[in-house]
Amino acid sequence: MEQPTGTPTTPAGVVACADRVLADLDETMWVAKSSEELVEAVVVAERLRAHLAALEAGVLAEVHARGVAKGELAWGSTAEWFTHLAGTHRGTGHQTIRHADTLVNERTATHSAMVAGRVSPEQAAVIVDAIDRLPTDPGVRADGEAFLLDAASRLNATDLAKAARHLVEVADLDGAERRTERELERQDRAAHHGRFLAIVEDGAGGIRLRGRGTVEDGAAIKAALLPLTKPQPAVDPRDPDGDQTVDPRDHGARLWDALVETCRHALTTDLPPDCHGARPRIAVTTSLEVLQLGLDLGRIDWGTLGTDLPTTDDGLELTPAVVRRMACDADLIPIALGTQGEVLDVGRTSRLVTPAIWRALVCRDRHCAFPGCTRPPVMGHAHHITHWVEGGITSLANLVLLCGHHHRVIHHTPWQVRLNPADGRPEFLPPQRPGAPPPSWIRTRRRE
Repeated sequence: MEQPTGTPTTPAGVVACADRVLADLDETMWVAKSSEELVEAVVVAERLRAHLAALEAGVLAEVHARGVAKGELAWGSTAEWFTHLAGTHRGTGHQTIRHADTLVNERTATHSAMVAGRVSPEQAAVIVDAIDRLPTDPGVRADGEAFLLDAASRLNATDLAKAARHLVEVADLDGAERRTERELERQDRAAHHGRFLAIVEDGAGGIRLRGRGTVEDGAAIKAALLPLTKPQPAVDPRDPDGDQTVDPRDHGARLWDALVETCRHALTTDLPPDCHGARPRIAVTTSLEVLQLGLDLGRIDWGTLGTDLPTTDDGLELTPAVVRRMACDADLIPIALGTQGEVLDVGRTSRLVTPAIWRALVCRDRHCAFPGCTRPPVMGHAHHITHWVEGGITSLANLVLLCGHHHRVIHHTPWQVRLNPADGRPEFLPPQRPGAPPPSWIRTRRRE
């Protein structure tokens, strides 16, 4: 990167120069400034923030268009690279890349308003998402964008979102245009290419599903689930005689139960392919101390022991009560961890990864260990850090979990991987870039 001295000659140099100028304010005694100066500083700072967001959107759109992150930096996608670089949430990183491309190529008026500091990044996100929900007629979308840009001068992002929802309702009152568009092959292809399913923890002891797909996909899913959503008889607590029965679950709860039941049926009937020779089971990770004490999981005083809750190999934390309930009809595989999280007693060493070693590898790495990637173990490979033909052995100390893409990256690019000598966790060394300082070893979701 160009050093911020003299006259900058590159875009990065200009930004670095601006950063150096702003650094002069770091030691400012704000208590000595007047109220007018403080307010004006915030106003200008917010204008600058919008301008920087617009600038970054233009750069990210070009990086994405050229395929720099995947083709030159060996990342899985532009979103993965940016999420890692910015240290942001995965969902935020994907949204930033999607919005950047839309702002630069379609919502140019909104992008120009950001450059001028008239629209905040949050307002721009509301506008981009709202216009995407309008009918695809260019005139309708242009008018909608102009309306929301005008409203943005008076409304914050929360109120602007309400205005945007009203705009969508008015512009497509009965959904006729939307239904017609769904029948078009182009829309169907777009929905297919944009399909995804995410299962994330909701921070309140449960999970939340997010996803999208084609109308055909929706029909298949409904056909599989709806037969299982019939109301089931239950005693009505309002009836003292107990001779009237109702199902207390609403439709949403019955649909969720149908999805869970379908998945359990698939596991019971061995429909999914076996992974690395191991039948799907539940692995609960707990401490070696718990196993040595021989304590019942349901009676552990977690506060006294100072240990984490049991976790599955997907990283979900379980309460002892949940573990007991799951143990009624599931195989539980205990995996002992040492004080540094290293897996102990994983089994014999062989040329091929055994089910025991694979289970231990999944327990340690959770998902693809490459920085910024969280592809699950079902998409993963056990990579030998020191190749078998070069004398490497098949043991946990010589393995790292990588998805198919990043397995190829490690084999065919200058990226390097090792296990940290202190805690035995995987870390990676990026390729050396010309003119840049030597890279340092990094881990998943850690900023360079």
